[in-house]
Amino acid sequence: KGTLVLKREDERDLGLHLLQFAEVVKEACTNLLPNVVCDYLYNLFEIFSKFYSNHECKVIGSDKETSRLLLCEATALVMRKCFNLLGITPIYKI
Repeated sequence: KGTLVLKREDERDLGLHLLQFAEVVKEACTNLLPNVVCDYLYNLFEIFSKFYSNHECKVIGSDKETSRLLLCEATALVMRKCFNLLGITPIYKI
């Protein structure tokens, strides 16, 4: 348990994108357009990569560790849901 604090721009971008998930699913289902979920997922990967690769955004061992871990966990959950909707089995190691 913890509090999610989004002070940095890359954290806010990721958080705002995650909040759009329900609307994207609704649009995809209403209009029978699964590509909308694909586009959302691709953008989510790009935004998360920008967040995670930022050298100033240390996750483990930072004073914002709990908040950043919650953001990573929320991202993983939404990614899994997108994969499930698209019928894709996710891989966990590359």
